Amino acid sequence: MPLPLPILGERSQFECLRHFLDKVGYRDGELCRRLGLDSLDYLELATLPEARVAGVRDSGPFNAITRLFLLGRFVDEGEMDAVVPSDVRAASEALGLVARTARDPARYASTVALYPVEDLYFVSDRWINPDLSPIESFPDVVYPALTKSTKEFLRFLPRDHCQDFLEVCAGSGIAAIVASQSSSQSWSADITARSTQFAKFNVALNGLSNVTVVEGDLYEPLGAKAFDRIAAHPPYMPVLQPAEIYYDGGEDGERLTRRIVEGLLLNLRPGGRLYCRTLGTDRAEHSFERRVRKWLGQAEAEFDVAFFVSKNIEASRFATDSALRKCTGPNEVSRWLTHLARLGIKEMLTGMLVVQRRESSRPVFTIRRSLAPTTSLEETEWLLRWQTEMMNPGALRGFEEFSPVAAPTLQITARHRLESGQVTASDFTLTSSFPFLMDCRIEPWMGSLLALCDGTRTIRRIHEESIASQWIRPDTPIDEFVEWMQTMISGGFLTLTETPKPRAAQ
Repeated sequence: MPLPLPILGERSQFECLRHFLDKVGYRDGELCRRLGLDSLDYLELATLPEARVAGVRDSGPFNAITRLFLLGRFVDEGEMDAVVPSDVRAASEALGLVARTARDPARYASTVALYPVEDLYFVSDRWINPDLSPIESFPDVVYPALTKSTKEFLRFLPRDHCQDFLEVCAGSGIAAIVASQSSSQSWSADITARSTQFAKFNVALNGLSNVTVVEGDLYEPLGAKAFDRIAAHPPYMPVLQPAEIYYDGGEDGERLTRRIVEGLLLNLRPGGRLYCRTLGTDRAEHSFERRVRKWLGQAEAEFDVAFFVSKNIEASRFATDSALRKCTGPNEVSRWLTHLARLGIKEMLTGMLVVQRRESSRPVFTIRRSLAPTTSLEETEWLLRWQTEMMNPGALRGFEEFSPVAAPTLQITARHRLESGQVTASDFTLTSSFPFLMDCRIEPWMGSLLALCDGTRTIRRIHEESIASQWIRPDTPIDEFVEWMQTMISGGFLTLTETPKPRAAQ
């Protein structure tokens, strides 16, 4: 059965609770310190050893609310009365966040999980019962924002100012509320009434006046309203049969992502971007980002497509992992393999899909990059700006006078082969681990050419020295050479001393 819903109470009740949480310092950094965690993750919290829980057993307001709201434990009435002010207790009960247990009225239990994210407060459905039994799932459960995927979603969302921000598939409203700190107006949309209630509650809990919460199917409640930035973290797990609303991504995991992309022509302004944390599939006929372009239909020439991959898994491995996760055995593996083969799926990838609507008449781009552990928002935004600039007419004019610098993580790997009793280098691979995980096959002479990229030579001079060394043909046009250098910069193999670049090279 569904858990109780929080109650949209009075403004004074929200203010009372929020000020109390601020006063006791209920922040993720302090929670991690006391619980011995690197970060707040609900799966870790649900299985936290009692030795860690002991760290917040001492009496005090911070420890009491941590056990109550974050760890989902019982808190005795006497302790609550002693460390939590009466007006805070009354506000928590009036807002439907805590209740006395029927079996033991002398103990409090939380009806929700309440936790901090980026100095804001959020409630969602809890993940454990006070007696430590698991919560029985239900179709419209509001998932906690304390997951690795949600953290990655937030990590690659820009925080610069925008006029109108929209989050679809919003759940608790996490992105819309975080974005409200840097947007003039923020919107949160979700198809379920339960998520809508939680999002409205979270807006009130944080005392926000520039967030509008609507209920409906994706863009439907917004009509033709257009936005500068759209964010989405839709359900994307492939399923063999319909599952929970928060989980079901259709037969290939792309069902909702496709509909979100298809609606951009109406709801995304020129110059605006969609940021969608999702799963995509590479298939026999096309890569994921190429199929995203096809979803845009006749309007595809209006949009750039970038896919930043954080994890990839072969289809066969996904089938095995899915069966192991659900303990369903070999028959389930066989069903998945048949299912994925029918769809032509070779590989499954998760990451951030960015679709940008161009502002002016220019060619559009389609790119993919693999995220390194150290890749941040700064690097992904730099690449989007760079690619956009390079598409503008005349972008490479004067480029030959710039001075390139090889990335500090650049490596060249040679693969050797035995031929006629001699060991000779055959294949050469160029790799870099920052700003992105990149590799590409190169010719042997390219390593020597890249060694010239030390910031002291212009591209024109490197072109001349490459001809003199007979690495390239004497008739190689400078424009062709410049274009190749620009490709190396886009891949993160090179940077320029004269232009903004990823932070590691600065």
